[in-house]
Amino acid sequence: MVRESLTSSARGHAIAMPRWSDEETDNPLRADDRNFYKVEKWTKDGTKIERLLYAGNNLNKARKLFAEAIKHRPRIRLTIRLRTRVLQKWPVVRSDRPDTMPQ
Repeated sequence: MVRESLTSSARGHAIAMPRWSDEETDNPLRADDRNFYKVEKWTKDGTKIERLLYAGNNLNKARKLFAEAIKHRPRIRLTIRLRTRVLQKWPVVRSDRPDTMPQ
């Protein structure tokens, strides 16, 4: 869905500019093709995606759903991803061992 909004140019003339609405899908392959943000619920062991909670082009909406899911179920395993890149993960895993530099 495309909406038109009017903006003024340098000369004071109104120009119609398209305003794209938020796009969403429930198909994970289409989400990857469209470079959508995905909020995914993982299995308890963290090996497989159990369910796609959100896939769309609105990162703020993805973050809001991510936070709401954690608040509702604190033990849930979630990620926000853009294709293979993990933007946010819950629970946050901290390494117990310090990073070592090769000598």
